[in-house]
Amino acid sequence: MTGPDLQIYVEAARRGWPALRVDLHAFAAHVSRHAAVKGLLPLEHAPDLYLAFACAARVPGAMEAFELAFARVIARVLARRRANADVADDAGQTLRERLLVAPPGGIPKIAEYSGAGPLKSWVAATAATTLLMMFRSQERRREDSDESGAAAAIARDAGPELQYLKERYKNELQDAVTRALARLNERDRTMLKLHLADGVSIDAVGALYNVDRSTAARWINAARSSLVTLTRTDVRERLGLSDGECDSIAALVRSQLHVSFVRLLK
Repeated sequence: MTGPDLQIYVEAARRGWPALRVDLHAFAAHVSRHAAVKGLLPLEHAPDLYLAFACAARVPGAMEAFELAFARVIARVLARRRANADVADDAGQTLRERLLVAPPGGIPKIAEYSGAGPLKSWVAATAATTLLMMFRSQERRREDSDESGAAAAIARDAGPELQYLKERYKNELQDAVTRALARLNERDRTMLKLHLADGVSIDAVGALYNVDRSTAARWINAARSSLVTLTRTDVRERLGLSDGECDSIAALVRSQLHVSFVRLLK
């Protein structure tokens, strides 16, 4: 986009937000870069690109204008995540920072908006994706912490015996888990892969199966329990271990399923 078309676009953009004092030469270059990739940009979205550019450039008043225009959009995205008030406040603040604040050596996420479609739709889609990644990361950290703590507790309780079993039957345990996975039904196997191997949140798994979060969590926990039980039975039958040894191995598998056996689910 060059010449008269670019001038018309810049003027239309500026009229949408006359109070924002943007460097028009820099904005024109920004428009040209996006147009080189997207082609001729729709004139109706020129004010949207202008506001996004102003936010990325930290033009005075731009952040406030963004908040007035899109606070409800972000609130609706948070509502769909069923976040309580405290979580919503924290997530909303973090989301705004990720959209509007540049990381060290980088550019703000909002600078990626090209003006090809409505900024409202872009904010909603980007917010949903960013929140999913945020919640998935938080959930994974909680799970890793819980499982690491459980593994440490088991190791403290069992001491040298569990360590011996872990080292002595490492390969046999991996084979047993593989066989146990093969014996699970397709839904259980898929849910474990999604949640443990791919990092998909419980909420997202529930959405995939059109059930609420509590049902999805119950199904995932049942699948984990089935996997542990099948592994314990396999180990007992093939290795002839005592009940106590099998119980220790089952506890080890349960506590370290994500950490130690996630590659078997990929």
